[in-house]
Amino acid sequence: MTQTLFKMAVHLLVPYVLCLLNWILITIHRIHTCKWCRWLWCDDILPKIHCRDSTLAKHLIRRRGLLNRPYKPPIVLRNGYIQTLVGLIAKPLGDLQFEREYKQVGKGVVAIDWFIQHDVKLRRNSPIMLIVPRLTGDAVTVGNLCRTSSRRGFRPVVFNRRGHGHSFLTSPRLTSTGDPSDAREAIGHISDKYPYVPLVAVGIGAGCATLFSYLGENGSSSLVKAAVCISPSYDNTEKLCKQIPKFYELFLLLDLKRMIISYWKALHKVIDLKAALLRSWTLKEFDYHVYCKLYGIDTFKAFWQKNDPMRDVDDIAVPVLCVNSLDDPVSVHENIPLELFEFYPNLLLMTIDKGGHCAFYENVKGISWAETLAVSYCEGVLEFMTNSKLWYK
Repeated sequence: MTQTLFKMAVHLLVPYVLCLLNWILITIHRIHTCKWCRWLWCDDILPKIHCRDSTLAKHLIRRRGLLNRPYKPPIVLRNGYIQTLVGLIAKPLGDLQFEREYKQVGKGVVAIDWFIQHDVKLRRNSPIMLIVPRLTGDAVTVGNLCRTSSRRGFRPVVFNRRGHGHSFLTSPRLTSTGDPSDAREAIGHISDKYPYVPLVAVGIGAGCATLFSYLGENGSSSLVKAAVCISPSYDNTEKLCKQIPKFYELFLLLDLKRMIISYWKALHKVIDLKAALLRSWTLKEFDYHVYCKLYGIDTFKAFWQKNDPMRDVDDIAVPVLCVNSLDDPVSVHENIPLELFEFYPNLLLMTIDKGGHCAFYENVKGISWAETLAVSYCEGVLEFMTNSKLWYK
């Protein structure tokens, strides 16, 4: 009983703690941008690329300068855990405007958020950038990427997995990160809405699993022409669950449980709400009490095999850039399959010594280095594809 009361108290206190941390981040940002505090910077950090030799790789490195952009975090952001925490709680500066659209998929609906920036005029044929947020992310959490890509000529749109992004449920089903069925419907809808317009995609954190699964299952018929995965996890087995830092796991669990509570009317006949809310204090337990029940899967092993993001990596037919930090406390560098990037010409890996998980901030309220890199990469791939001369160099 005492343990249950303690956990309920944690649920209530977390929003206030997050508000306090966000205020601290704003204060640090003001100090960081002060012209008298330039001593806070350290030496630049250069990335390293791992890939098989190809004309595309040469184009990106030599003509687009993919390796020329150093990473410049201040000294206070040179720790992977601090970067990861900032990535969780930092909110984009300025107002963000999105136009929500719902796509019916079977008996359910999927939310798609189109970014609106009135001071940027896009053409009808401006390339579209589909963004798949992290496990508990939404359109606001990727607001800086939306703003950056829009100013560079892309039309940003955010895909929310079923039940996520403050959407609503019309059927008792949530979508796991390794299930690309809803993403396939959303991408098809976007392509129908903007035919003959290039479509690229960026996945962040757990969103990379959805993106990898879509690209692998669709192969050469993929409607996405290029993709970027920021802080992907290449292994989603029990090994990964044991490596996740407890503070990060608790944060995700509290967000996921708030989502379950908001949809209890739609889910209570399918899952055991008491077990999901009061007895699930690891992501493994949550997956079992929620997603295994929703998908009718009996064992963890079967669930993880079904949701393995790399299960169809052999069939990926479009250029994919993966960006990983070597100090990532979630997707640890020992799990990066370097042999994949040395074997498959479509897969490129960019590693850098610092950056944390889904963060790569150069200041606590600014643009992520990895997100800027993602936009540059997509520009370079589209340029490569539209200029036939480059294929023969």
